[in-house]
Parts: sequence; C-alpha cells; structure tokens
Amino acid sequence: MRFSFFSSVRPSMILLFVGLFLYSAAAQALENDLTLDAIAATVQGKAVTCYEVEENIRKLRQQLQQSGLIDFDHKQLYQRALDAQIMQRLQASEAHKLGINIADDEVNSAIKKVAKDNKLDMSQLKEALKAQGIDFDDYRESLKKRMLSNKLIDIAVRGRVKISDEAMREYYRKYMLNPKPVREIRLAQIFRAVKNTSGPITIRQNKQDIEKVRKKLDTGAEFSDLVTLHSQSPDAASGGDMGWFLPGGISPVFAEVFQLPVLGYTHIIRSPAGFHIVKVVEERWHEPELGESYDEVHARHILLKVPTTANEATRAKIMDRAQNIARNMQSVDDDAFATRAKETSQGPSNSRGGDLGWFRKGQMVKAFEDVAFALNAGDTSGVVKSAFGLHIIRVVEKRHINPNSFEARLNQINQVLSNAEMQTQVPRWLASLKAKAVIKTLSCPQLQYATEKSSGAQLQLTESLSDRPSESKSR
Repeated sequence: MRFSFFSSVRPSMILLFVGLFLYSAAAQALENDLTLDAIAATVQGKAVTCYEVEENIRKLRQQLQQSGLIDFDHKQLYQRALDAQIMQRLQASEAHKLGINIADDEVNSAIKKVAKDNKLDMSQLKEALKAQGIDFDDYRESLKKRMLSNKLIDIAVRGRVKISDEAMREYYRKYMLNPKPVREIRLAQIFRAVKNTSGPITIRQNKQDIEKVRKKLDTGAEFSDLVTLHSQSPDAASGGDMGWFLPGGISPVFAEVFQLPVLGYTHIIRSPAGFHIVKVVEERWHEPELGESYDEVHARHILLKVPTTANEATRAKIMDRAQNIARNMQSVDDDAFATRAKETSQGPSNSRGGDLGWFRKGQMVKAFEDVAFALNAGDTSGVVKSAFGLHIIRVVEKRHINPNSFEARLNQINQVLSNAEMQTQVPRWLASLKAKAVIKTLSCPQLQYATEKSSGAQLQLTESLSDRPSESKSR
C-alpha cells in the first residue's frame, strides 16, 4: 500500500518495518541513559535537545534498515539528524515571526485526504500506519510540520516570485500554441548546498562529496537511501521528491532530465544553490485539453461592510451611504472610480482601486457575478448585496476567451514557471535563514557513542533481510 499525499510516508517506507526493534540490549540501555534535557545545539537561543536528535536518528535509521542498507556512517547519520532539527527550528521561528500557523482543522483535512486518496477510512489508515510501525500521533505531528514548512515557503518565497509577461508568452508559444500530447515527469534529487560566501576549498569539498555519492549510485546503491544520508534539501524528508514537472517548467539547469527515461538520473548538476543529482521517478502523458470557450469580466468594486451585530438603524445608514456613492459614480470615468475605491472601499482590493482583475462565471458569489456579467464595459451598478457586504460594481472590460488562448492558459503558465523558479529560490532562502541565525552546536557524546556501538549489532541483525535488486540506472 502506498500513501499518495505529498507529506505522507515516503515510498521506501511502505513495506513493513522489518527489524525496527532489533537493537542490541547494550545499545538500547546506553540510549535510554540519555538525559532528556541534554542540549545538542541552540538556534536563536532555543534549545535542540539530544533526545530530539535521537528521535530523528531512530527514524532515519529505520528508513535505511527497512530498505536493507547496512553500510552507512553513523556519525554522518547524527549530523543529518541534527541538521534537520536545526532547519526545523529556523523555519518554525520564521513562521512565528510572520504569524503563520497550521490549524487543527487543516491537519484533519489533510489526513482525511490521505485516507481518501488511498481508499481507506480513518480506522483503516491508523491500522495501516500501525502495521508499518508508525504511531498515528507522531504521523500527525510530522504532517503538521511539513504543512507549516510548505505554507511558509509559499508565503516567504513563492509570494515574491514574479514571472514576466514576456516569459509567459514565450512559454505559451513554445509549449501550448499547438496542442499535442505532453510528457510530465516526477523527479527526486540529492542536493548539496553551497553558500554564496563559500570559498573554492569548500566548493571543491562539496563537489568531491557528491562525486562519491554519484559513484555509489553507479555501483547499485538505492537513490532514496543516499537522499536520507546526503541530501541537504527540504525535500529530503520525502525521499528527495521534487514533484511533477512539465517541459519548460523547471529551471534551465535541470532541462536535461526530460531526455532521461524513468529511473534514469543526471550527471552532477551545478546550480547557483549547489550541486544536484536528479532522478526521473515516474512519468505520465497528458492529451491536449481543449475546453469550451467562455466569457470574462474585468471589474472594480467599492465594498461597504455591514457588521453582523449592526441594528436596523445602522444597517439603514450604511445602505444610504452606499446608494449615495452608487449615484455619484454613475457618470465618472474609470480613474475617478478607482480613486474613490482607494478612499472608501473596505475590501482587500482597495489599495488597487478596487481592481478584481479578470474573472469568469463561478469565481465570484452569484449575486455579484450576475450583476457584473449583465453590465456593459464602462457601466457602474447600483448597490449589490452579498454575504460580504454592499458593493458598487464597475465593469472595466469584457472579453470572450478561446480555451487554448494565452489568456485562458495564463494562470497555468504562471504556476508552471513559478515552480521552475522555486527550484533555485528555495535553497537560497533556506541558506539565508541559516546564515542570519545565531546557531551554537554543542554535542551529545553519549548519543554518538551509543549510535556507533549499536552499528555492529545492527549489521548482524539486518544481514538476515532479503537482498533487494537495485534499480536499473541509465544516463
């Protein structure tokens, strides 16, 4: 069984966790002696405990053992677990600063989607997780953290990405003007970061490190295992999964991936953010989508809100004001209406002169769109009531859209090109968070000792796992 939701269990974790509890008694005793309040590091003055690092090590080790990997550096595993906790703290701190959070209802909805996507009810989902050795509460908390990270990145990074009209038109001419079947590929990566301030020695060391990883791939090592041990990208927690990409929808430095077959992987790619090895995980083909033509309206509005606690007298006063504004706006031009909207409107579009952009039927509340689509370009409405309050609507333009026109595809193109830009912007943003933070690394000598001592016992016990054929590789 595979969970399809982006932040659920990675594919290599879906098999039963054979050997999860096969630790030696001596190693277990050493680990249990760790004090819960020992400090591994501080991030902006807040502690990362050795216990938290230990839990990360346990999860990483489970992933590696489950896939049959027995030859890995335990000191490296400790460092990976510590780095993950530090980055989590940095993102949590940034989210708090920006007032970003994830409500319980959002997490509940996400979990229900996981169950639905896998054709399970909630009790079956919990049983499936339990069978894989995953505590439901731990899964829920992990999912919440992933959702917070994604929302933070959307606001802090995606919100600042601007795609030019020229770039969007070029994409349309190249990939959409003449519709034809298109191949979409799902990618995963191993990533080693390089800071803008890194000197030639550090850059050379990072390159040597990823060259060693590339050699392991060539000799049959599992890509997902090498992600766990070596990748420094936020997608490392999900097996390096970068998501699905259409031609032209990825940073040009990665363009060669579209020439690869499924399970093929690239040579070492140098980007402004660091070094990458990218793998084609799977593919799917899309037939051209030719929908029906439709009409769109470009409108502005002035909104006056009516408090739910307002009495009849107050409501009448607000209505009277709205009617006066509507009368005054009947004979003015678009600039005058925009100026009045900036001064008067209580909606979020007031800073844009009430500009709502282009919309089609079904995108606005019915009372609003019925009036907007009935008006001619240049007309202004009377007072329109909706659940949001009282509107005065002005239609700026109207147009008829061909389903394969640039205008019809605009949002889709913007999304594709924004995703491509995010591939380089996110690592840079994460690196900047780390560079600006005050991070003090301490140590967990008992944990490191316990981890090293346990390796011998783990090696002996995991040798009983059945050998798994390595994936075929092509270049």
